[in-house]
Amino acid sequence: MEALGAEDAAARLARYYDLDFHDVAYDAELYQQLAQASGGPVLEMGVGTGRLATPLALAGYEVLGIDRDAAMLARAEARWAAERGGLDGDRFQVAQADFQTFRGDRRFGLALLAVNTFLLAEDDEARLRILETMRAALRPTGVAAVEVGTPGPDELARYDRRLQHEWLRHDPQTGELVSKSISANYDAEDETMELTQIYEWTPRHGGTLGRVTHTDLLHLVSAEHLGELALEAGFGEVHLWGDHLLMPHGAGSHRVILEARLV
Repeated sequence: MEALGAEDAAARLARYYDLDFHDVAYDAELYQQLAQASGGPVLEMGVGTGRLATPLALAGYEVLGIDRDAAMLARAEARWAAERGGLDGDRFQVAQADFQTFRGDRRFGLALLAVNTFLLAEDDEARLRILETMRAALRPTGVAAVEVGTPGPDELARYDRRLQHEWLRHDPQTGELVSKSISANYDAEDETMELTQIYEWTPRHGGTLGRVTHTDLLHLVSAEHLGELALEAGFGEVHLWGDHLLMPHGAGSHRVILEARLV
C-alpha cells in the first residue's frame, strides 16, 4: 500500500469527491432556480470543490464559498480558473471559515448548505449556530436552503458496518482506476451514523495499490425538527420539500430541503 501524508490524503479526497459527484446535476438545477428567484449574490457554506458554486458564478451570480477544508478550496479555485474564461475572476471567491462562527459585512440573496454537510453539527446548539450564520448573512428578502438526508427504517437497517461497494471509475485527471466503498453504522439510541468512505486506486500502468479513507459522524435530524430549528433561529417563513423538484416532504421522502425566509 502507498503511504500518504496528510496533505496528499486531503488532496486525494478532494479529487475523489469530484469523481464521486461527476454525474450528479439534479441539485444544481434547484440552486440555480433559487438564485434566480433571489437575484443573488450567493453564499455557499460547505462549498467543497465548487461543484455547485462554479455553475452559479458562470450563470452570472457573485458567489462566496466557505469551507474548513483547504484542499477542497484549492480545488474549487482551480476549477473556477479553468472554467471562467473571460469572466471576472472575482465573481467567485472562497474563504476558509467555520460555518458556526462565520460573519461578514456582505449580505446575500441566497445562502445554501447542500448534500449532508448540516448533519456534521453534533447537537441543536451547533445546528442553531449554523442557521443563525445563514440568517445573519441574508438581506431582508433573502432565502436560506439546507439539504439533509432523511433515510427510512429499511435504509437505516442496512447500516450495520457491512462493507458496500459503490462504484469503479477511471480518474480522468490521472488515468487511475478508482474504487469507492463505504461502511456505515447507525446508532438508533444516539440517532447518529458513522460513515467511512474508502477509496482505492490502481495506477494506469500498474503498480502499488493506494488507499485513502475518511470517516464522518453524522447526526441525523428529522424534517420536522429542522423546520422547528429554523423558526427558532429567527426565520419567519419555512417550507420543507421532499426532493429537488420542490414536492412537499412526506412519508417516503428520503431527503428534506429546507427553504427558509426572513419575512
